[in-house]
Amino acid sequence: MSKLPLKKINTLIILIFIYVSVKNLISFNDTEREIIEQRDSYNSFLMENEFDDTGFNLESYDSSDKRFELVKKVNKKKENLNIANYIDTDIASDIIIDEKNINLSLVPVYETMLFSGIPEPKLKPIPEKPEYFKSVILSLKNKKMLLKNLETFTPENYKTIFENLKESLDYKVEENITFHLDSMENVVEIKSYSENYRQLNLRKNKNEKFIFYFEDAPTTSRVVRNRLKVKNSVSRTLKSAEIPPNIAKEFLHQLSYTIDFQRDVKNGDIIDILYEANFTKNDKIVGEPALLYGLMHLTDHKLELFKYKLSGGRTDYFDANGKSIRKHLMRTPVQGARLSSRFGVRKHPILGYSKMHRGVDFAAKRGTPIMAAGDGRITFAGRNGSFGRFIEIKHLNNFKTRYAHLYKFSKGIKKGKIVKQGDIIGFVGTSGRSTGPHLHYEVKHKNRTINPIKLRLESTVNVEENDMSNFYANISLTRERFLATEFEETDTAENF
Repeated sequence: MSKLPLKKINTLIILIFIYVSVKNLISFNDTEREIIEQRDSYNSFLMENEFDDTGFNLESYDSSDKRFELVKKVNKKKENLNIANYIDTDIASDIIIDEKNINLSLVPVYETMLFSGIPEPKLKPIPEKPEYFKSVILSLKNKKMLLKNLETFTPENYKTIFENLKESLDYKVEENITFHLDSMENVVEIKSYSENYRQLNLRKNKNEKFIFYFEDAPTTSRVVRNRLKVKNSVSRTLKSAEIPPNIAKEFLHQLSYTIDFQRDVKNGDIIDILYEANFTKNDKIVGEPALLYGLMHLTDHKLELFKYKLSGGRTDYFDANGKSIRKHLMRTPVQGARLSSRFGVRKHPILGYSKMHRGVDFAAKRGTPIMAAGDGRITFAGRNGSFGRFIEIKHLNNFKTRYAHLYKFSKGIKKGKIVKQGDIIGFVGTSGRSTGPHLHYEVKHKNRTINPIKLRLESTVNVEENDMSNFYANISLTRERFLATEFEETDTAENF
């Protein structure tokens, strides 16, 4: 057998290579044409049925009028698994539409799918506002009350409503949830107040399922002024006048640095408060109101506090001279308490003989929060003989504060922990040698016990000199605003 010349062999190889290349090119063009035809068919289907060009989610419909049926393909075509723009091959090749069951009169509106085939989660469109004939307004105080009022819903809607409301509902707001009912006494819409001035609503759609959405709560910002006469105590006076709890708490907290509530305040002393809050149309406060100004008229002097934002961005309360109301240590680290035993020699209520009392006692209900009197590090947290559950905190400038007879410690409180002024470190109790629930509070300076009530400390922060002109302008405007605001009428406190 004669051998082919080398030149003919090279020519044959080149011809084979050209043949294979042309065949692959034709195959590629056929595949590309098939892809284009599938796209055109898909777009044509959407246009003929006037579907939204954003596409739709095939799995989002559950209706008595079947729109279309999802059918599994038995034989997968391998060449169709890599359709352009499809990442999930199951979405691209596993599901097709059986057109004989399509109901052309129904238009998908609730969920969307991009043409690329990649599902993109989106908020479901808000259903049209329903007609309702009756509204039920409730004040729910906790999750248990919420669960009780959802018992009549279907299991699916029960879960949807509870999951959305359980954490968002603001239980501190009065009349915080409204159920709108149709003529058949069925709930068609739920409106509730959540935190941060927002309203979480749930509205029933055509499939009898609830869709949730947020909107700004319909509120009006208003400045409120109260003038009160002290009766029995400052905390009781504020509570009886229905001053918002966080305003009363802030006012008492700021005063606690300077005022001895048991000795300095007398019945008949005057309290002035100016605060700003967001109110609903039925005069309920939404969100956290802000204390703008406070004035305490005492027998021989008065104390003013102004809210002011420093040039560095920090907001605090200052007196009229630009000195912070806040001191390094608090005189009273528990709010709303009664001074039940003073510093000094006294007859011990249990032992029966006279003994030096190296602190002060504040009587309060069991479980009342106790605050760290200042920034510092915990040097002891545990049982300490007759003191029961006991905490000691070391502060700057050789100060220490001690807290005894606690009911329990706050979570995470232990030796070595760094705390900030105002942090809750424990709760009032009666552990150790005690006649009733109270806080025994001590202050030490260089290991010498001193009377907390007579403590005189410098302000923690003062307005800087180059910011004083702006500060004076600010407090001038605050006073003008205070005088221009009418007193808020209350039924439970004496205003004048």
